[in-house]
Amino acid sequence: METPGRPEPSVAWYNGVMPLSTGTGVSMGRHVTVNRLEMNHVTRDALNSTYKCQASNTKLVPPAERSVRLEMLLKPLTVNISDKPRQLVSETEYSLRCDVNGSIPDTEIKWMQNNRPFKRGKINQITNSSVATSVLTFRPAPEDDGTILKCEGSNPRLPNSALEDSMVMNIMYAPQVNLSLGSTLNPDDIKEGDDVYFECHIKANPKEHRIAWSHDGNPVVQNVTWGVIISTRSLVLQHVARYHAGQYTCAAANDRGETQSSPVTLRIH
Repeated sequence: METPGRPEPSVAWYNGVMPLSTGTGVSMGRHVTVNRLEMNHVTRDALNSTYKCQASNTKLVPPAERSVRLEMLLKPLTVNISDKPRQLVSETEYSLRCDVNGSIPDTEIKWMQNNRPFKRGKINQITNSSVATSVLTFRPAPEDDGTILKCEGSNPRLPNSALEDSMVMNIMYAPQVNLSLGSTLNPDDIKEGDDVYFECHIKANPKEHRIAWSHDGNPVVQNVTWGVIISTRSLVLQHVARYHAGQYTCAAANDRGETQSSPVTLRIH
């Protein structure tokens, strides 16, 4: 730089074709000049920007230049489960789509159920530019009713970058029915004259609209005079006699179907 007859070099920075103000540079010794470009508070908009350093010391030849493209690690901006169904029917196949936008360069998508990995069904992930899409295809089961299904998107290179979207699964299914003798009764110690009751345990969505009782295949109807009392999900038999012995079932029906319990045998000494 200090050699007689050698002109002082000129160094300039450009963002694309736009010139940037960086000063004239600092001489670092013989024939070496350094010009630094500093960018504070870089935003997402700077992704893939091209910066060019151009140096010249004469108009007789084109300036020498080098370019660099700015790459960035970016967190997701949004996570969205699209077209969330208000109702799902048990054992019917569905495909749910989750879009994760803005995670660069990589995107990790997880499906969770009540904060545990959802392992049923099939997952297909597609990445297009800055949007990654995961499609979950599965058949909901009655035990999924009321659970929270969550899609979580993150940049695996950045800690604490996860965003999520979730939905409560409302599963429609036929009643699940289980019949038992009253919990306070000993099935091997029921005598004539005792009071006996049965409990019909029902899980259903939507709620059952009808409950039916049977004794040895014949319908049981309420008759208070004869000591037969039906109350919601229970059947009471007062002062039982030997003709009350046999097999009892309960059945429940809703909009998805009707289900009958396994029989419970009443033995009377």
